[in-house]
Amino acid sequence: MEEIRIGIVGVGKMGSTIAKILSEKFPLFLYDTAGVPEELKRFEVNIEDLTKKSDIIFIAVKPKDVLDVLSDISTAFGKKLIVSIAAGIKSDALKRFTKRWARVMPNICAEEKEGIFAILTEYEEDSILLREIFSDYGKVFVVKSDEEIDIFTATAASGPGYISDIFESFEDAFVKAGLPRNIAKVVSAQIFLGTAKMILNGKSPYDIKSSVMTPSGTTAEGLSEIILTKPFIFRSVEKALEKCKQISSYYTK
Repeated sequence: MEEIRIGIVGVGKMGSTIAKILSEKFPLFLYDTAGVPEELKRFEVNIEDLTKKSDIIFIAVKPKDVLDVLSDISTAFGKKLIVSIAAGIKSDALKRFTKRWARVMPNICAEEKEGIFAILTEYEEDSILLREIFSDYGKVFVVKSDEEIDIFTATAASGPGYISDIFESFEDAFVKAGLPRNIAKVVSAQIFLGTAKMILNGKSPYDIKSSVMTPSGTTAEGLSEIILTKPFIFRSVEKALEKCKQISSYYTK
């Protein structure tokens, strides 16, 4: 594994995240037309060197640019594994440029080794390879269709954005209730962390809720308001999934 050389074209938010985690174990080559972030400059190369030296090439540009990038560098692919992390760019589009392709939908929590990675590949050996590459940085799921990748995009990949907004609302509410901002932040984070661990260790959300909710108590009173937000959460995920499908239909006609 240590001998695998990885190139990343596009070093924006998600490209940078992948670069940071993979730089711990793999020779790395980065290219971005806008330049590479300062903390990753030591890995910057030109596009010709990247395509020549890399065994796996991650395409981490915006969806609107993926097909142009693939077209520009496809003559150098050979037997290299080409991995797109772009939302909505279906496998049929990747197949126009390479026989050895993969789609990976990561999320930004990989920075803390708590990420989620959905993997779709043409060949089982590439699924095994990518699972091994990412297994140290979170949970890895191998899926069988572009539609499943879309679902992971609208849920796991977008999820940190949803949760961060909800977290911020709780932090603000705790401040309003009387906690200092610095304490409200820690209390909110610890609640999210502890609850997540309890769920991962086998308790259901219902079990946890029931264990802290007493008849006519404070939790029951608060939940009477929180329950009103459920339809909005459902609609948020539905809209994100609709957006994935729009991107797909627009860029991969």
